[in-house]
Amino acid sequence: NDAHAIAVLTEWDEFKNYDWAKIKEHMKKPAFVFDGRKLLNRKELEDLDFKYYAIGE
Repeated sequence: NDAHAIAVLTEWDEFKNYDWAKIKEHMKKPAFVFDGRKLLNRKELEDLDFKYYAIGE
């Protein structure tokens, strides 16, 4: 709760199936996602108003 950011640093498929809308409800705004493996769906997260950054781009 109340995190500003999430960093995905592994390639575990379970991250793809998270309920990102529910997660965002419990985060401080703006909410950031740093995707170190380019694993997540950028458009989906940006549509939820996450500030998405693929690390290495």
